[in-house]
Amino acid sequence: MIKIRESDYSNILYMEVDGKVTQEDAEKSDAFIKEHYAEGETVNALVDVKNLEGTDIGGLLKGMVVDIKHWDQYGKFAVITDSAWIEGGAQAADTAPGIEVKQFDRSQKEDAWEWLQR
Repeated sequence: MIKIRESDYSNILYMEVDGKVTQEDAEKSDAFIKEHYAEGETVNALVDVKNLEGTDIGGLLKGMVVDIKHWDQYGKFAVITDSAWIEGGAQAADTAPGIEVKQFDRSQKEDAWEWLQR
C-alpha cells in the first residue's frame, strides 16, 4: 500500500510504502500527479519504505510508483529504507534512467529532504 501526499515543499511529494504495492497504488499515484502538478512540471519524491512485499526497490520505482505517463516529470527520488536495503541502491538507480535515485538510511531522513531541495 502507498500513501501519497504533498510535502511542505512545492515540488516534493511524500510517498510511504507499507506492504504490497498494487496496480491500484499506481493508479492512485497517477491521479495524485495529475491533480497536484501541471503537465511538464518537475516533481521530486521522498519515498519512505516502511515494509516492502513482493518486489525490490528498483521494481517499485519502475513499475508501481512511477507511472510511465509521468516518467519525464520526475527529477529525483530519495528512498528512505532500513540500512539492510542500502546495498541495492546502485541497482535501483539503474532502473530509473533520467531520474536521480539516492537511498538514505532512516537516520538520514533530513539529509534526504535537503538533497531533494537542491
